[in-house]
Amino acid sequence: MKFDVLIIGGGPGGTEAARILARAGKKVGLIEYREIGGTCLNRGCIPAKTMLFSAEMFRLGKKIRNYGIRFCEDTPSYDFDGMVAKRQEIMEKLRKGLTFLCKKDGVELIEGKAAVISDNQVLVNGTDTYEADYIVLATGGGARKFPGYVDNDERFLISDNIFELKSFPESMVIVGGGAVGTEFATFFNTFGVKVSIVDMSPVILTYYDHDLGRELAKSFKKDGIDVYTETKITHIDTSNPKLAFTLSNGVTIEADKVLSAIGIVPTVEYLAKSNVKVSDKGRVETNEHMQTSVSNIYALGDAVGKAGSAYGAEREGVYIAHHILGSGFENYNLDYVHFPDVVFTDPEVATCGYSEQELVAAGTDFKVLKAFFLANGKALIKGDTRGFCKISVDAKTDVVLGVHIIGPQATEIIHTVPIALDMKLTAKQLRRYVWGH
Repeated sequence: MKFDVLIIGGGPGGTEAARILARAGKKVGLIEYREIGGTCLNRGCIPAKTMLFSAEMFRLGKKIRNYGIRFCEDTPSYDFDGMVAKRQEIMEKLRKGLTFLCKKDGVELIEGKAAVISDNQVLVNGTDTYEADYIVLATGGGARKFPGYVDNDERFLISDNIFELKSFPESMVIVGGGAVGTEFATFFNTFGVKVSIVDMSPVILTYYDHDLGRELAKSFKKDGIDVYTETKITHIDTSNPKLAFTLSNGVTIEADKVLSAIGIVPTVEYLAKSNVKVSDKGRVETNEHMQTSVSNIYALGDAVGKAGSAYGAEREGVYIAHHILGSGFENYNLDYVHFPDVVFTDPEVATCGYSEQELVAAGTDFKVLKAFFLANGKALIKGDTRGFCKISVDAKTDVVLGVHIIGPQATEIIHTVPIALDMKLTAKQLRRYVWGH
């Protein structure tokens, strides 16, 4: 069968590109071997954020009586099965909605595993060959497992199976202090699970401004989460019901479960018979237009590794669709420095632009401006004055170079920042604007 465009992978980037192209009159085939929506909808963002919202409501429930609200019981209790049911309900609604929208826009959904066998051909399920003028690779990746991970032991978890838990464990070790690891730490700690984070880096959230990771670690420790940085697991004893971990710092800890949260392994094995170049790190190589070494084949998302988020992959999908159509792509910025990163921990973390360590490494002359939530009236009203907003500006021009926030509603506040960075606004210009509060 012949298509104008074949898209492999039904995650945020793939579905967005497919819908735009189909609405523009292209014959589009979208190939997916699992559920539509990809990792984000089924094994990542959506289920995780649903559970994190349950955790947020649980925390608010604990202090609601401080605001003059009374229920029959002073302390909230949780219903694990109810949380899971709500999560499944939301995921199912989104899947059905996305399937409906794809079909409504004219996208043909093809179920099966794909392999690129030439510059214009894709083999599905080893039997059916499809041809297309353009191919888009939106295949994402799977969770990376730390050295010593045991596949056939249900106590070892990754993002694929952590949502299969039937109850809360008493204790958990999380290997990796990035966005995924710290979000899961927040969730499980909220419901009384003893959580320990082990990370090789000097700070958690090491890819962000280090002040954020240090502040989050301070808050985590107050909440009873143990944070071990610059630390490795040297041995895991699996012989007893509880796992025993020996750490490189000499500490030994026990836990019922261990979660690997150390990043993503790109899915690229389906390119073995293609002419598409893959880097030594297993990423698909692309140019500034997201084209691979084969110009009519594009790639996006975790397979490429530039964006690192579902909304980043979605933006890449929009860009690619318009590039294939031949116009409009210049309106969809792919300057990743201007992409915000948000982490739904407690407290929330959000960042956009260059971190302090990046500016130091580049030799940039800059200065730092800081404001603390402790002096913010709304934060005081909500009973959460942790954290700060940090702005780095060029010392000579006053142009804003990066904004880093940790504190209440940081993940919402950050979304004014990309505009400031893109417009190269100065701190003086930002002061001209009035903010409602």
